[in-house]
Amino acid sequence: MAAQEAVKAGNYKEALARVAEAEALPGLTPYEQYIVLRLKAPAALGLGGDQPGLLAIFEQLLASPLLPAGEKAPFVETAIKLSLNQKQYEKAGALMKAYLADGGSNAEIARLYPQVLALLGDHAGVIARLQPLVAADAAAQRATPETTLRLLAGSQLEQKDMAGYLATLETLASTTGKPEYWGELITRTARRSGFADERLMLDVYRLRQAVGVALHADEVGDMAFRANQAGLPAEAQTLLDAGYASGLLGKGANAAADQKLREAATKAAHQDRASAADSEAAAMKGKDGNAAYGLGLALSATGAHDRALALMTHGLSKGGLRRPDDAQLHLGVAQWRAGKIDAAKTSLAAVKGSDGAADLARLWTVYLNSPARK
Repeated sequence: MAAQEAVKAGNYKEALARVAEAEALPGLTPYEQYIVLRLKAPAALGLGGDQPGLLAIFEQLLASPLLPAGEKAPFVETAIKLSLNQKQYEKAGALMKAYLADGGSNAEIARLYPQVLALLGDHAGVIARLQPLVAADAAAQRATPETTLRLLAGSQLEQKDMAGYLATLETLASTTGKPEYWGELITRTARRSGFADERLMLDVYRLRQAVGVALHADEVGDMAFRANQAGLPAEAQTLLDAGYASGLLGKGANAAADQKLREAATKAAHQDRASAADSEAAAMKGKDGNAAYGLGLALSATGAHDRALALMTHGLSKGGLRRPDDAQLHLGVAQWRAGKIDAAKTSLAAVKGSDGAADLARLWTVYLNSPARK
């Protein structure tokens, strides 16, 4: 047939002219009409031009009962591409759904399908499509693309699936290490019902710093204030000195308060260093483990890691601690500071309770296990 030869030769204009002649013939059988469509589709595609008309040709061909099922896939793929190019997302979505249900293996179509569902507002469909993929990646210890996770997270938010959203946000934070994901994850965790935010805010700040979330000037000041109030002046002094060095602190409306806190923390830290030996001896003789543990936690911020961990471990073994779960959390943080990552994971895994300490311990563990952790 002349049209077929013209298509093979890439002479699409000539092919379409021959197709038009064939279409004008009277009394074409259904099979002949089908053959004409088979020739018309590649010729029109090669020539380009009228995109809506081109899509209509492929839709006609796909609707033909004479098109063998085994030859259908490439025509569906082309129809999907044409639909997407024309932003006919409902049509594209229907074609994609049928294509994938029939076992279509085009990876690009599989990747784009959830995006089309999201554009159509079918967020339940997005979740149903992506959650198994993310689970399969996790089982295979394979990283899910960030764009896929963001799409899933957006649909989970739209569906008000907060548990699913937080799980996806956690995966984003862990796999990318990006502060924006970590910041939102920590903030949402600290805002959950039952979280003892006032007591644990210093721990929230510590975690934010560890994962690379930048603190604002008022947050640095608040963190230092809380550390000093908790009997950790060396930690407070380190924070304040860094805040002054970076230009965050010591200016504006809080300049006087920053300076007053810095002087108080520096003085208290100096006194702690001067009396360290006596304090340690007294702590080791305490009736319970609180004094030894507290001194060890204070020393952890100074870099004296071996002494700090020895005192904290002694305090824990002696028992009688006021808040055992907080103590276990802080031991894990101190071990992380000392570079003892495996020991830190073990300590963090032992944190129990429902007031927030266990939530923070779990996020610390996610961070320590994160492939993106530097």
